[in-house]
This record gives sequence, structure tokens and C-alpha cells, in this order.
Amino acid sequence: MPFSKTFYALFFSKRSFRILTSAALLFLVFANILLCSGPQDRTFSSARETEIPPTLEKGKVFLAGHQADHTKNTQEILALLKRLVDGTVKKDFRFLPEIVSVKEGIYLDLKGHWSREDLIRELTTENNYFQTYFFDRELLQKQKNSSEVRTVRDLLLQSGGIVADLYFESSSACEVKLRFKENSKLEKELINPYFVKSEGKWYLYRLF
Repeated sequence: MPFSKTFYALFFSKRSFRILTSAALLFLVFANILLCSGPQDRTFSSARETEIPPTLEKGKVFLAGHQADHTKNTQEILALLKRLVDGTVKKDFRFLPEIVSVKEGIYLDLKGHWSREDLIRELTTENNYFQTYFFDRELLQKQKNSSEVRTVRDLLLQSGGIVADLYFESSSACEVKLRFKENSKLEKELINPYFVKSEGKWYLYRLF
């Protein structure tokens, strides 16, 4: 065989071998990545599935010192409560000023009474009250200097579903007791939310 043909045959055979070897190595690398990432993706997906907002059901309805049909009032309050539960789990309280009365304002644990304007300002503040106590466990751990803490979001996600008992103090004031279907001992870490009716519309006055 002529030298030139022999040279090219050896050159291309070695080159082909290197290409095939590289391709095989790339295949093994990608296969390993897929195998390693698969369980992690499933774990991440499972984590997201467990963060679905808990169900909310009407429990008992109590009327204090008056008799009236509170069916419509109950429905409106439960709708507000559902927004609050969902917003807490989704870490989104942008809607909160919409359900707070300009006249009554809002009462917050550790903060006291705020006007709606105070609330709006707080919501635009970095690492605000709601991010610390409702949403972000790491912020709360820093605030309390302890790892043994639970945000409101943590509590709701561990509830296994919520039953809301409504106590109508009057036709325009209602306190709600939240009962957990699971981990009922955690209920005591929440404050009973309170709602007031102003100009024919129900508003949040006190958060859980």
C-alpha cells in the first residue's frame, strides 16, 4: 500500500476512534447528570406539592346576645379568611390594604393599631413585619435568635386543613377561632382573627 494511503488510513482511524471515545464519554456524563438530577427534581416537586394552601371549612357559628341570619355574613368572612390563608402560603400580602377599612385600620400583634396608610408603608419595607413573622423562617430565627421558631405560614402548612368557628359578637363584629385537623396543639400559636363590618362591607381588623 502506498505510504500516503497508509498514512491517511491510520490518521482517520485514530481520529474516528477519538471522536467515538469523546462521544461515549459525553453520553456517560449526561446520563449520570440525568440520573442524579431525577430524584432531586422529584423531591423539589414534592416539596412544592406539600405547600398547597390548606383547606378551609366552616365550623360552628355562635351568636352572642342577638338572633339573625348570618349566612351571607359568614360567607363573606370565610372568603376573606381564605384570601388570608392563601396569601400567607404564597407569601403575598399585596392585597391586604384592600380588605382593611380606612376607618377602622388594623390591629397587629407586637405592633398595635395601625392605619391603612401605616400598613401600606410597612408592606413596602424590606424584611417587614409580615415577611418576618408570617413568611420567612430564617428572618424570624434571626429576630428571635433561636432556631426553634415557626412562622404563621409554617403553622398553616402543618394544620392538615382548617375549620373556622365564627363568634358573632354583634351584627358587625366577628371573632374567628381556627381549629387544625392535624397538629391541633399548634393552634394556640395563632391569634384569633377578627372582622368588622363597616358601611355594609366586612373588613379584616386583626390578623391571625
